[in-house]
Amino acid sequence: MLYFLGEIFSSMAWAKSIYLRVFIGFLLAFITVLFTGKPFIKYLKGKKLGESIREEGPESHFSKKGTPTMGGVLIVLSTLFTMIVIGDIRNKFVGILLLAMLLFGAIGFIDDYKKFTESKKGLSGRKKILGQGLISLLAWSFIYKSGLTGDRVLDLSIINPVFSNSSLYIGAGLMLLFIMLILVGTSNAVNITDGLDGLVIMPVIIAASILAVIAYFSGHIELSDYLNLHYIRGAGEIAVFLGTLCGAGLGFLWYNFYPAQIFMGDTGSLTLGGVLGLVAIFLKQELILPVVGLVFVIEAMSVILQVGSYKMRKKRIFKMAPIHHHFELHGLPETKVTMRFWIVALMCGIAALGMVRLRGIL
Repeated sequence: MLYFLGEIFSSMAWAKSIYLRVFIGFLLAFITVLFTGKPFIKYLKGKKLGESIREEGPESHFSKKGTPTMGGVLIVLSTLFTMIVIGDIRNKFVGILLLAMLLFGAIGFIDDYKKFTESKKGLSGRKKILGQGLISLLAWSFIYKSGLTGDRVLDLSIINPVFSNSSLYIGAGLMLLFIMLILVGTSNAVNITDGLDGLVIMPVIIAASILAVIAYFSGHIELSDYLNLHYIRGAGEIAVFLGTLCGAGLGFLWYNFYPAQIFMGDTGSLTLGGVLGLVAIFLKQELILPVVGLVFVIEAMSVILQVGSYKMRKKRIFKMAPIHHHFELHGLPETKVTMRFWIVALMCGIAALGMVRLRGIL
């Protein structure tokens, strides 16, 4: 809406500014979640849509039983509302991101809802992966047919994310598999990380912020050339979307920090992970993603290693997986584990920006 006003009225040309709309989007989404959070929490409590705690988990988590979940609805809807107000929804990147966000959110919502109505396990792993795979197919078809990322639509950015802008043509079939790997992997890694109050949302905000900066650079023809990034026409709108997402995430953290009044559930975690993965694909920053999202990689790998070790050796590597529970069982308070993971995420974000800067120098 704001963007269109800037196109219609010459006196409001400022409304098309990416800088300004990132700021307004961040602020509006934050305020939206802040003011809708309390009534939404009250509604969930009235419907008795509270978290169930697994018996084998840390004893300190038993007090969390009954805490309202499905808070990801707040993040998704506030982001959608804000983007309608300030975003250029004709931009194909924005359209695909909003659609993917709603579809990932739908999978997570169904999973969360089933935990209350049918089975505590929710959707089966196969059904989740099937849904995520279909979203990957949809994303691939949009990217492939529209040529959104220019002449490198089927290129994979590989080899050296620091010293060059290298890429490898891999073809449509392998690109589809690669997109599925990223989207399924990232959405589930973020989902695994969501195990402590406030733990996952700050690393998501940090990762989204770094990707927003890269999106702005990639959409600017002179800056992209200076930093040796692939120029992607219209990518600046991705920065507006991510700025809005960060505002919604920070508003959610207001209610999610210890002791949490609400959890995001799979509605939030699957959505946020899927969106981060899709943005990395759009920006041709596939190898930056594991750096900026190292916390998610560590959490996911801890589960894979734990399961693999137990199946092969009948021994566990960690006291409990994901690894944040391992640190809890070693006696670290929940808040200390959370804050230290935040610090790691921040350092990884700075490292990712450093990699982008080095690419422009070397």
